Amino acid sequence: MSSLCKTVKVIALIMLVLGVLSIIFGAVMFVNAGALDAADGGAASAQTAGIIMIATGVFYLIAGISGALGANNPSKLGTFIVLCVIIMLVNVAGVALVLTGGSGSPVYNIAYAVVALVAAVCAARAKKDAADRLL
Repeated sequence: MSSLCKTVKVIALIMLVLGVLSIIFGAVMFVNAGALDAADGGAASAQTAGIIMIATGVFYLIAGISGALGANNPSKLGTFIVLCVIIMLVNVAGVALVLTGGSGSPVYNIAYAVVALVAAVCAARAKKDAADRLL
């Protein structure tokens, strides 16, 4: 396994762990939303955020599995590359929303975007190297 494939596998496993954690935290947030004050819309907002976290977690979980499996056979990294580009674009959009007047900190979005970009670049290079070896 090349060093690029090892890097892809490590990043994919990190994405897999982030996906599982996001699903767990989203489920906890959704279930415990009823404890918030309903007058401010807190319960509905918490439930919505929980659903979004669960959906994001599933997406990261799929990307992580795709990358971990693709690292063993670099010619099958196309799906992982596409998922990483989508993750990067969504996080860049999140940064743009925060910077144009949204609330929160863009630090996590920036970190996720950089990790997804690095993963996509490494996966593309690993895929190209594997194709070049076959020729």
